[in-house]
Amino acid sequence: MLGQDRTRDPDWLWEELGLEIEVRGGEPAAPADAAELRRLVGLALRRNPLRAHLLVSRVLGKHLPVPPVTALDAAARLAERVRALPAPARWAGPGPGAAEVPLVIGYCETATALGHAVADGLPNSHYLHTTRRRVPGSTPVLEFVESHSHATHHWLMPADPGVLETPGRLLLVDDELSTGRTAMGTIRILHAFAPRTDYAVAALVDARPPSARAAFDALAAELGIRLDVVSLVAATVTVPADVTARASRIRAAFGAPTPAGGGGDRGRAEHRVTRVAVSWPAGLPDGARHGWSPAARERLTDAVPAVAKDVLAGLPDPARGGDILVLGTEELMYVPMRLADGLAELTGRRVVYQSTTRSPVHPLDVDGYAIRAALTFPAPDGPERVSHVYNVTPGRYDDIVLVVDSGMDDRGLVPGGPDLDGLLTELRRCADVTVVTIPCHVPAARGAEDAR
Repeated sequence: MLGQDRTRDPDWLWEELGLEIEVRGGEPAAPADAAELRRLVGLALRRNPLRAHLLVSRVLGKHLPVPPVTALDAAARLAERVRALPAPARWAGPGPGAAEVPLVIGYCETATALGHAVADGLPNSHYLHTTRRRVPGSTPVLEFVESHSHATHHWLMPADPGVLETPGRLLLVDDELSTGRTAMGTIRILHAFAPRTDYAVAALVDARPPSARAAFDALAAELGIRLDVVSLVAATVTVPADVTARASRIRAAFGAPTPAGGGGDRGRAEHRVTRVAVSWPAGLPDGARHGWSPAARERLTDAVPAVAKDVLAGLPDPARGGDILVLGTEELMYVPMRLADGLAELTGRRVVYQSTTRSPVHPLDVDGYAIRAALTFPAPDGPERVSHVYNVTPGRYDDIVLVVDSGMDDRGLVPGGPDLDGLLTELRRCADVTVVTIPCHVPAARGAEDAR
């Protein structure tokens, strides 16, 4: 049986699962070894019968809290790798060797903010992310299926479908490439909708095995396209055939996890919940579900300082110190990340950022394991399913700033509508919670001016 002595080795989970790592680099002239991969990712067990383990990013700001500058820096480095690609075959950028990207597509929900921030580093690019949210009045243009995922279907829902036909390189952004099947399936669907000559995929970690890399080459040859892949670290992670059984044995060795908010007197305490109104510009989208233009990017940059001041003034005790967690909600990640960055500039307090997630991860409170605690609650916009937030525990933060859009927070105005109570019940056991609700952007009609 696996014992606590074994877990004193920081690499114990990799070894117990039988994962073998061969790192090939990713950044030219940068040292490449297994330690570099582990600086970018931790490891946890999934609660998913189709996949035993999860590489948990230490720089993304999804499952693990990170300073916003960490996530923004990782995205900037990834954008730099994209800019270094050769110019597309039938389209030239503004200068020699330029590889301007007119359209960037990020994957919901994990890579929505990453794709946003990568697009920030690609001048004049339009950004769009896939979505799993059904939006009344909006019709999906394309549908994708991830057979291995905890939530298999997602859609592209641009206000103006014409953005998918913009000539030039199309960039897909994801946090991790494990098999690459999702990216290849996406390229097939996009190519059938609007053919182009050049595609690229950008990921923080490229962990495809050699067979998957060969499959990318075969797809490029079949479609007659150029297909590039860039990453911060490229590695082959070899997974043994019995990895699912190994994961089951590990879970059994440690028993059922303890709920993050339920232990001790501090876990039973109920902290304050307050709401703060912020100066959100009229017509500015809350994200890129329907598209995000360079103009929207500039408007958000101009708005962040005032919004951050509103949030700071609305905290229960604005003058106190202590750590602040800015918590996004599922696909709503980029605006909370930028808000966290604005708060960090305004205060001398430590500000970190992460998001709730649909992803079911098994928590273990042991050293060397990435997900130490979990809060689980009915999803605000769909109480028939559950959502999660990881590594938020009583006493860890002095303030939690929860950022939601109005599609997740109708405050009980619509019977059977969105309901934050489950999430707030869990969070208020951990710290004072300040709720920031921004308008959920739904274009009035396709081709609406503010979505272009």
